[in-house]
Amino acid sequence: MKSFFDETADRRNTNSVKWNKGAIESIASNRDAEPFWVADMDFKPEPHIKAKAEELSSLGVFGYPTFPDFETIAATWLKNKHNWSVKEEDILYSMGLLHGVSLCINLLTSKGDRILVPSPTYRPFRELCALNDRIMEDYELGYKDGSFYLDRERFLESAKRSKMILFCSPHNPSGLVFTEEELEFVLGVAKELNIPVVSDEIHSDLVHPGCTHIPMGKANEKVGAETVTLMAPSKTFNVAGEHSAIVIFSSESTRKRFCHAQNALWVSEPGYLIGELTETAYKDGLEWNKELCKYLGENAAMITSFLSENDLGIKMVNGKASFVTFLDCSGVYEKIKKRVEENTERYEASSGGVLSRFFGVEASVAMNDGSWFGEQYVKFVRFNYGTSKDNVYNALLRMKKAVESL
Repeated sequence: MKSFFDETADRRNTNSVKWNKGAIESIASNRDAEPFWVADMDFKPEPHIKAKAEELSSLGVFGYPTFPDFETIAATWLKNKHNWSVKEEDILYSMGLLHGVSLCINLLTSKGDRILVPSPTYRPFRELCALNDRIMEDYELGYKDGSFYLDRERFLESAKRSKMILFCSPHNPSGLVFTEEELEFVLGVAKELNIPVVSDEIHSDLVHPGCTHIPMGKANEKVGAETVTLMAPSKTFNVAGEHSAIVIFSSESTRKRFCHAQNALWVSEPGYLIGELTETAYKDGLEWNKELCKYLGENAAMITSFLSENDLGIKMVNGKASFVTFLDCSGVYEKIKKRVEENTERYEASSGGVLSRFFGVEASVAMNDGSWFGEQYVKFVRFNYGTSKDNVYNALLRMKKAVESL
């Protein structure tokens, strides 16, 4: 039976950075490569969100808004989706998740402090540390046989040098879903060292069937560390272009400081459109979200099966959450590197790496090179499978053909 998610939206010529030909060319050496990079999905909007957007557009009035039920709606979503009971007064709106992270960095650390960030690292985390005059403590997750994992001994060593832990759960780009035991370990370390944990959980609503995401703040109810948990509708419902997030605090004093900082910037409330869309998503989008998680899980299983059956020297890592994952190309990397280095003009790009340029040219598949997440990850690419099964399968076929041409 045909799925809602088998049909994708045509986002060409819509000011979408994911589909911008110049941006694609810069990483893939091929402006006509199909985009499997930026963490946007290609699916059509959740029906209630689409209907609300059409209603607002038809009204045509975009004046000052008020959202007195925002925290109530957010708390209901947290309960229904994550079985997490959160007091409404512990929730604040933030103008995007990275905005919230940046405020936390400034409120909870000082210039020159080290911030522990697990890597491979979502690139803006590195940039936020640098832009705010902090030092990123680059803690590398353990890696073995296609799976990233929390190496506890090295984590503790890194934490001892740090003044804050900036976590990403589920982890981007690996799709690693942390267990309750692992989260309690992280929180226990933070409590012992008296440092806060700020947890980016923007992918938390997209865990695949068979896995369970446990919010950091929920796990912390057993531990009692200082935590700030940030979530957003942006990845869940593909509304990342409208900046909105929710921030949940374990500490009343930190919540008050965060609230004051936002008031000082005059960005304490959502804009009209994103406020309406966020409330609609959280009120009416749960069933759609469940079907989406199932579809993404099927896409991930298809990728794993394809790569295993075709023995290309490529593995899909972890991949238990969201719609982006690392592909480990170490089994074929040296051959690809040799081809690229011997044909530099063919694979020229302003910012792409060896793998992103090769697959961009030879397979017409544009992906983020692993080096974007840390120079030590040059043998990986991040693949976005938040699109139809047909699009994913056809991209894999082209990648297979490209590897076989070596």
